[in-house]
Amino acid sequence: MPATPQEPDTAQPLAVLVADDSAVARAKLRKLLEGAGFMVDVANDGEQALDLLSRKSYAVLITDLEMPLLDGFQVIAHVQGSLETEDLPIIAITGHEELSARVNDCQGLYGIFKKPWNDRELLKRVAAVAQLRGATNGG
Repeated sequence: MPATPQEPDTAQPLAVLVADDSAVARAKLRKLLEGAGFMVDVANDGEQALDLLSRKSYAVLITDLEMPLLDGFQVIAHVQGSLETEDLPIIAITGHEELSARVNDCQGLYGIFKKPWNDRELLKRVAAVAQLRGATNGG
């Protein structure tokens, strides 16, 4: 039986979780990331994001800072405070200048992008940190 020349680890796309209460932002990010070959799950708010994180492993989390129920700062604190997710790379997005200043107090973020973000720059950042996460998880 001839072997098929496929790399088993690189055949599966890396998963990205997008948490944003804006349907437009979620749709734009999904289209951008899926177009680059990522598998994308979306959450409408912070609680839904944490629920998804408890059930599945992701290479990168992209979170809006201003959301209902749990905001991005609370999601970041929860992710970084949990043994299961403490090494998950997080990229923050926001439409508010004052929130981006507050994000500087958060440790361990891999970037903050203001809305509207630059697609190319955001994609380059996601790809770079996803590869880091994939390499450290044996993927």
